[in-house]
Amino acid sequence: MRLKVQKLLRGGEHHISFENVDFNEEETQRIEKFGMPFVDFSSDGLGTRRLDEINLSIKCQTPQEAEEMIGKIKERIKDKLTELLSQVDTFSGEEVLEI
Repeated sequence: MRLKVQKLLRGGEHHISFENVDFNEEETQRIEKFGMPFVDFSSDGLGTRRLDEINLSIKCQTPQEAEEMIGKIKERIKDKLTELLSQVDTFSGEEVLEI
């Protein structure tokens, strides 16, 4: 997955925004099979978002706070992608039953 992170200093406030750009081929295949994951940003007051609908804007008071928030958001997304890529389809298949 590619994630666009924009940083802007305006009026003494540090604005950061995140936007989902796209998924790689393996991620796309897993999403087609298992569905679009949700990422929980509730502990940061940002709610829960579908991975393909990440479009967040955050205002911070200091550059350190902004960098910390960037790290947290990226880590939550990375964890969700790791979880998605580790899923294995044990359901699909075909069998012939003797009745």
